[in-house]
Amino acid sequence: KMLTLPFRTVAAINGHCIGAGLFLALACDYRFMRTERGYIQWPEARLGMRLTKGFAELSKDKISDYAVLREGLLTAKRYTSREALAAGIIDGEYPLEELYAAAFRFAVEGLPETSDNPLEYFDPKAYTEMKMEI
Repeated sequence: KMLTLPFRTVAAINGHCIGAGLFLALACDYRFMRTERGYIQWPEARLGMRLTKGFAELSKDKISDYAVLREGLLTAKRYTSREALAAGIIDGEYPLEELYAAAFRFAVEGLPETSDNPLEYFDPKAYTEMKMEI
């Protein structure tokens, strides 16, 4: 359901983001992470586990750089916010005191713009279909 919500979804990652938490964040359209603390990790290789088919497909869909995906999945690398941003896993990094405001502002700024009312011609069904197509 998260993947096809009829609006822009933004994850504000305020600490460690591993396992199921990472997949929840990946299900969002955009990800912002706190600086100075926390990491992103696919821990399955370290734990001797396999990815479920759904988690594997989500990871492949959201992480377009195969080298990053391979490194993350096969080595269980822990990405700091700086490393995750450079790798394209997240879309921005902010100090904790700015994180939530930045994520909220980004979500609101993503509303379609038309005339004086940004939602005048907005069609949630069409938006959902567009997200599914990309």
